[in-house]
This record gives sequence, C-alpha cells and structure tokens, in this order.
Amino acid sequence: MLVPIPHCRYCWKPLKEDFKDWGICYDCNKQPSIQNGLPDRLFAATLYIPDVTKGYPHNHEITDLKEHGTYSDIYAEMLVIVLEKEGFEVNEGVIVPIPQTKVRPGTAGPLALAESLSKLTSLPVCRCLRFIRPVRSQKGLSKNERGPNMENSMTADSWGDAGTTILVDDIMTTCSTMIEGTRALKAAGARDVIGLTAARDAGIRSLEYAGVVKRVES
Repeated sequence: MLVPIPHCRYCWKPLKEDFKDWGICYDCNKQPSIQNGLPDRLFAATLYIPDVTKGYPHNHEITDLKEHGTYSDIYAEMLVIVLEKEGFEVNEGVIVPIPQTKVRPGTAGPLALAESLSKLTSLPVCRCLRFIRPVRSQKGLSKNERGPNMENSMTADSWGDAGTTILVDDIMTTCSTMIEGTRALKAAGARDVIGLTAARDAGIRSLEYAGVVKRVES
C-alpha cells in the first residue's frame, strides 16, 4: 500500500480530504521548523503503523528492512513508482544513506535501500554522512527526546557538485533524523536535497482522523 492521498506536502503524513487543497498537516503548520528543516522534496513509499500488531504486513517488512536489509529491492521499486506518480525524475546526483545509530551485521536499513535504489537508477551511493557524537537509538524515545538526540549529531564529507542529493532512510517518525541529515548535507555544500524513506510512521489515531482507517467495534 502506497501512502494514501492526500498527504502533507512536507512530511507525507496522511490528511483528511477536507485539507487536500491546503496540503499541510497540523504539526508542519504549528512547527515551521519541521517544514523548513526537511529536504527540498520528500517522498515515502508506505505507512508504518506501530499500533497494529497483526494483519498489516508492511510493519514486519519495514522492521526486517531496518534490521537485516530484507525487502530493500521491493521498497526501492515502490519509491521509484512514487517518484513517477509525483512526476519527479532523478537523472543525476548521488544517493546518500543515513547512518544507523546501531551497528548491524551485513547491509541493512538505509544502506540496503540506497544500494537497491542505485541498481534501479544507476546513481552512485555516497556514504558521506556520519555521526560526530554518541546518539541513542530513536526507538523508544519520546517525541520530545528525538529532536535533541539528533540535533547537530552528523557531519558530511564534501564531495563537490554532484547535482541532486538523494537522502535515504528506512522509516521516518518525527522527521528529526531526516532534518539532521539534510542540515549536515547542506552544511557540506549540497544544494538540492531530496528525501526518500521506505515508510512514514503513523499512529492509528492520526489515521482515523484522516479517514484512512476506521475503527470497527467488536
């Protein structure tokens, strides 16, 4: 399932149909720092719904992608479809994976997704982002803790004028990791940063409010 339309033009959170023309969610409207800090364009393939424990396969797939790199080819294909649907063409540039806070064996998470995207687009992968201070895993942190945990935690090597920089993550929750990656890349000289994420985290209440799901009373 691709992220339903309409969704926020900044963070891709699903919106009520009434807000289709406005095209912006409550958080991005109330916190301009979110929309101002995000990549110039952002695209997500599907929704990660942590409140759902069974019957929704994407949760399991995204977890496996993060931990083991499984399903990276599938979600890379989905992101290419999303880009085509949005009328966005990527003809040049580099693909930059966001570093993971926890070292995992093999190729997993954003790096696995970046390498799969590279095979589809023929764009090179540039592992130029790295952490410059210890950070905690975002999993388990509250919304208010995630921003300070990531703020000014990354740096990027300068690689010259490479055109579009495609910043890749496996899942986006509060946008703090994507915002920090964008900041580091632009500080290193990147001009156009495009964010791609396999999944956009969404709580069941926000999806009910948007009309994407409907609670069924037993």
